[in-house]
Amino acid sequence: MKLALRLLHACVPILMAAAILLPVLPGEGFGPLPRMIGRAMLVVGVKQSWGMYAPDPQRSHHYMELTAHYDDGTEVPLEENVDVEAGWGTTWAWKKTRLDIWKFYANFHPKKRSEHRIWYLRMVCVREARKGEIPEKITMHHVTRRFTSPAKVRKGAPGLGQPTRELVTVQHCRTPPTNKMIAEDQQRRGEDHG
Repeated sequence: MKLALRLLHACVPILMAAAILLPVLPGEGFGPLPRMIGRAMLVVGVKQSWGMYAPDPQRSHHYMELTAHYDDGTEVPLEENVDVEAGWGTTWAWKKTRLDIWKFYANFHPKKRSEHRIWYLRMVCVREARKGEIPEKITMHHVTRRFTSPAKVRKGAPGLGQPTRELVTVQHCRTPPTNKMIAEDQQRRGEDHG
């Protein structure tokens, strides 16, 4: 039994090396074997190409745009909107903070429901309540600027297209979970708004 196990351990790396190397060797010396192994690897889903390194590359920059709506009809742009105004550079990935990561996940897949988004927007309701007045709701838009194709950029086109806005969701700030969060936040901060 031990001998069989040792033999199996010795054969696995050899078989893996053969599966990787044989399909790329010229077919004359090995007959149809390299082509057969290559086809077998495609059947099981092993495909080596440049696409394996970036199967779905990013095609645009996108940010969230938040607006607080109050009972008197006032609409206030929130601090997240600074990204929409000035965040279109190329260094975000190197300077992101924990809050930037939360914003990214809250804004990820805008057409799908996201618990990250719900909790982030509830946090925004709590943050805005700290300023003295609880918003009625927060609206979130997804703002996108698509990358221009390299061929067009070489001809002088700007690197990013014009921004497009799309409504993602409306988070009401007076729901039971958000009210509880606001009350607990006020209690922790020693405030009494009875």
